[in-house]
Amino acid sequence: MQAPFVHHQTAPPANSETSGKPARRRRVITLGFVAAALTIIFGLALQPHLAASQRSSGRIEFERRSLYSQIRVRRNGTVRSLIFVRDNGEEAYESQVNLRAPHILYFSYLKHMFASYLFKEEQKRVMIVGLGGGSMVHFLQKYDPDVNIEAVEIDPLVVQLAERYFAVKQNDQVRLIIADAFDYLERTQNQYDTIYMDAFLKPSAGTDSTGVPLKLRTQQFYTGIQKLLTEDGMVVFNINPHSGLQNDIETIEESFPQTYVFALPGSQGVVVVGSMNAERKAPGDLLNQGKAVDRRLKAAFSFEGIARRLRQ
Repeated sequence: MQAPFVHHQTAPPANSETSGKPARRRRVITLGFVAAALTIIFGLALQPHLAASQRSSGRIEFERRSLYSQIRVRRNGTVRSLIFVRDNGEEAYESQVNLRAPHILYFSYLKHMFASYLFKEEQKRVMIVGLGGGSMVHFLQKYDPDVNIEAVEIDPLVVQLAERYFAVKQNDQVRLIIADAFDYLERTQNQYDTIYMDAFLKPSAGTDSTGVPLKLRTQQFYTGIQKLLTEDGMVVFNINPHSGLQNDIETIEESFPQTYVFALPGSQGVVVVGSMNAERKAPGDLLNQGKAVDRRLKAAFSFEGIARRLRQ
């Protein structure tokens, strides 16, 4: 979550891919099968990014209210889920990790966040806004182990759970930073090839209807973080379906030299890439790059397929 930065998934989606200590040990910088499948399918078709009523899946291993959310951890076989419980009891699935193959990405939007590799095949330093269960960290460690990762998370409890239950480990390439991402982005001196933004909170007066903090969706903010990007760096945004989605896209388009919008299968939500590269990539070039990335990474999903979902 970054608690303020949580992606919400309706239900644990069917996995189409084949498999994939406590705080004192942390080095943290302070700052029924068919019925279940139908539930998943219909839930994803209606609102793939937002919480909806559903049957719970797996036994509860942990539950506590932090300063930001009521957090629940469920386990079903080798798969653990990090869940944020709404005031009405609905469960918003934020992360799922297969403990035997943690690099597998269960949620479609997460795969599309790595559209970044269509534009920059080699990344040296990235920031992930919102740690959650660490799915993006695990993917990068598997397929791009030399990349330096900063995962910024506002909720200390989420960091503890990621380490204790979801096998997230800090090392020379991975740093977990407890901070409000807005503040951290203002003071960091690092430069990044990619900043991955998945910024959601419980909807309130300080957010839009999907829970995006208003201070993180302005042209001023988008322009400000560009100083943290490399010459051809980018920011990747996960945008949930809501009435202001097109306005959000237009604000990004007004802020970056080039903007690319990727449609998500079975969803009205999108993943948007704001690129600092002034030269626009042609769809054919992205398809060819997708094929090259598929050959290099051999991930459990197709980057060429992601390239085909570019909105013209």
